[in-house]
Amino acid sequence: MDNRSAYVNKLQGELRMIFPQYLKIFSKITTNTSLTLLENYTSPDAFLNASEDEIINSIRSTARFGLTYATNKYNAIIQAANDANSFGYSLSSNFKRIRLYIRFIRNYDDEISSILSDMHELVDANETTDFVKQIHLIESYKGAGFLSAVSLMSEIGDFFAFRSPKQLFAYFGLDPAVKQSGKFEGSKITMSKRGSRIARRVLHTMALISISKNRDGSAKNPVLRDYYLKKCQSKPKMVALGAVMHKVCNIVFAILRDEKKFAIITPEEHQKNYLKAKCDKAA
Repeated sequence: MDNRSAYVNKLQGELRMIFPQYLKIFSKITTNTSLTLLENYTSPDAFLNASEDEIINSIRSTARFGLTYATNKYNAIIQAANDANSFGYSLSSNFKRIRLYIRFIRNYDDEISSILSDMHELVDANETTDFVKQIHLIESYKGAGFLSAVSLMSEIGDFFAFRSPKQLFAYFGLDPAVKQSGKFEGSKITMSKRGSRIARRVLHTMALISISKNRDGSAKNPVLRDYYLKKCQSKPKMVALGAVMHKVCNIVFAILRDEKKFAIITPEEHQKNYLKAKCDKAA
């Protein structure tokens, strides 16, 4: 667990004791709006004693939503503050620790932002290199942001050293491994995990995004989501997700090999393109 996660957990622990309902108000306790409110008010009493307009303006200045959103959040906060005063118990040291943990989280986020800014500058300064062009190709995959693309390419290094997707699977540690002992050979197949832990983490994130849905309910990647759901009919979910990771790795290899940005195509279209390319080569 990294330091940020540890401080977030500690912040949540303090709030569970003195302001439990506040944890349910925001999707994440570490959103800028949430942290700003806790920095400025912290205690349930401070929220209750502040004016409605003051809190609503604070919410609106830190969130991208409008007045209705801010008003709803204000009402939820006041209800949570009243509940905390009725059932909670707190000391001044609790509030000091909350501010301390927020400061640590803010400092950590500032450092990460600074590092990302330096990475962007470095990439921008080397736009003509094959390495940076490959970063942008991976970024074209919906589910791979800048950091994912840079991390993956940093782990790959020289892509031209890989002649097939299988070599990339093995390099990342995605190749299957069967547990064996003496004459016993297990039936449970897992990833060997001999290669890059960072690359596997990136591919895991890309796979999760690929099988997820947009806010309107549509699939972010209909082809991979259908593939995942079909796998789930006969395999455990984690095994199905591992299969999606292999697909994503295949896609990354194809993007870099063909030097073409990612485009979602159905298996039927893929087969058609394959046969056409095979015929063109034979001719």
